[in-house]
Order: sequence, then C-alpha cells, then structure tokens
Amino acid sequence: MTKYLVVDASFAIRLVTPHTQRDFFKNLSDRWFADGIILSAPSLWLYEVTSVTTKLVRFGEFTDLQGRNLLKLLQNMGIELFEMDESLIEKAFEWTIQLNRAAAYDSFYLALAEKLNCDFWTADQRLVNAVNQPWVKLATPQS
Repeated sequence: MTKYLVVDASFAIRLVTPHTQRDFFKNLSDRWFADGIILSAPSLWLYEVTSVTTKLVRFGEFTDLQGRNLLKLLQNMGIELFEMDESLIEKAFEWTIQLNRAAAYDSFYLALAEKLNCDFWTADQRLVNAVNQPWVKLATPQS
C-alpha cells in the first residue's frame, strides 16, 4: 500500500531555501523518503511555488538566475501532483465554505489529504489553527 503525505507550497519553499529551520525541514523530508512515503500535492502547487519564487525575485531576496534555479529544484523534488477532479473540487469548495475563506487554494490541499487518507503538512500556522484537525500538521521543530 502506498503511503502519502500532502505538503503545500509553504513547506516546499522552506525545504529548499536558506533559513534558520532548513535543517529541520530537510531531516523531516529525508526521514519520509527513507520510509518510502510519497510527497504529494494538488496540481495548483506548481502555480503557488512559482508565485512565491517570483516574489522572492521581485523583492530582491533572489536574483533572476537563483529564482530560475529554485523553480527547477522545486519541479524536480519528486512531489506527486494530482489533477483536480470533480470530487476534489467539491471537497475543496466545502472546506473553503467551512473555513469561511474567500479563496480555495488551501482547501485543495485539505481535500487531497482527505482523499488520500493521509496527513497534510504545512508551515502555515494560521491554516493549522483554522482547520484544527489532528491530520493537519504544522512543520516546526516542535512537531
């Protein structure tokens, strides 16, 4: 049986960019890889990591070349992407309404984790607090 974990763009960006907690993210993903766990995300993950990367370039944290290299690295991380089908869209809509949000981006990650019956890991504290489910995990050194 395949074991999945859903990870969002906030997790992926922290895994591959320099910051004080990068070793934590790297060790966590290395452990998952060693255990044969497949990291997954809805296909919109590509749009989100591209958006974050362009912001890093726009605000001078990365050069254009560094941004392009970061995008290549993200695309080659081995994240299994799932296309949005009718059931995923419906579940994402339900999550968006339940969380009283105007945008559905985060809800697609939640819907996919439910569909795959797995945990969802994020670096977004506000999302974890809003969802308040044991399968929604905050990626911090305390987790």
